[in-house]
Parts: sequence; structure tokens; C-alpha cells
Amino acid sequence: MPDAHIYPLSRLVHAGPRAWQRLLTEIEEGSSYASRYYLPMREAVVRYFASRNRDANGIAREMRTQIRNSGGARWANRLRDNVRAFESFQTNFVPRIARFRRSFLHQRKDGCQFEGLDLNGGPHVEVVDSEGRSRHVFLHAAKWSAQDLAAYLELLGVIIEADYGGDPASLWVMDLREGEDISWRPSSRMRRRCKDTARLYFRFVKAMGDSQPLD
Repeated sequence: MPDAHIYPLSRLVHAGPRAWQRLLTEIEEGSSYASRYYLPMREAVVRYFASRNRDANGIAREMRTQIRNSGGARWANRLRDNVRAFESFQTNFVPRIARFRRSFLHQRKDGCQFEGLDLNGGPHVEVVDSEGRSRHVFLHAAKWSAQDLAAYLELLGVIIEADYGGDPASLWVMDLREGEDISWRPSSRMRRRCKDTARLYFRFVKAMGDSQPLD
């Protein structure tokens, strides 16, 4: 069964033919996903919880050192953006979290079966909010189009329901750029579009696998 990560697949949902060609290559080659840009911040959030919210400054210093040592052409921008996102998390969301439950970062698991694909991806952490509800958290810090984000969250809801035993409505989308929640709920219309896209991608992969070179 073909593998597909929800990040590039979500971008196929509203993409045109030229974008499809580029995104299909990303899926097939296992290219780095944009979400890895903010991986240092997400790892810092987990370390912050592990310290029982007591060592924010030390964790921020560790994150800065990690990004500086990783280098790269855009390391200074990555440093700035990750620090801002981590500070936004502390200021705008920590006061509404009652308890940390578990981290899903670097978790190894089988893909979720979805319209012929093994769908990969998942939330970042699970927490209990100030109202006592268990929430699956997506730490969103990148600048995405509204359409791409809606498709991504729909696919993430599929995975939460199938692999984490949760109601998709338990998804808590923390917008770390704006410092506020992103309102989201499952959409039957978006689910159909995601299913149609997954089926089309599956047909493409199958057709390529079944094709024979001409003599």
C-alpha cells in the first residue's frame, strides 16, 4: 500500500497540475517537510513539559544552541521564528493547559489506511486543558494558505480518530504566529475532497507501477 504523509497530500487537495508534479515528487522521494523547520520549537515544548514548566529560559537557550549548531543558509531566520513560536506558546497557551499527558514527536507507528494509502502524520502532543478535556495538540507556526490548512487538519482528524482513539473534535490547533486558537471542525465536504485526492494519488501510483517499458 503506498505511503503518503499528510503534509504534501493536503497540498494536492487544492493544487493545480504543475503543483501536483512537484508535490508528487516530494511524496515519492520522501523530501523534508516544511514542518521540520519548527521541529526545535516542538521539541522545546516537550522538554518544557518534562521540566514541569520550571526551566523555560534554560530550554530556550538549548533550542537556540541547537539551531545555531545545525547551521544552514537560513539558520538565523529559523532561530528567530522558533524562539517567537516558543514564546507565543508560553504566553498564550500554557495558562490554559492543566496537565501534559504525552508526546507524539518521533513516534514510530504504522500508517492509517485511507482510500488505498498508508497515511502518515499525527498531532504533536496530548494535554488536558483547563476544562478537564483531553486534547490532541497541533502546534501550528508556519504561514499556510487557509485551504491547505483546512485540508491538513481534515487529514489530521482522520488520523486522530483512527490511530489515537480520539474524537477529531479533540484537536486543538494552536496558532503560534497569532497567539490564538484556530477554530476548526470536521467538514464532510473537505473530507470528500481529501478522499478524492487520495484515490487519484493511489491510481497514479498504481498506473506507474503497472506500466511496462516499450521495446
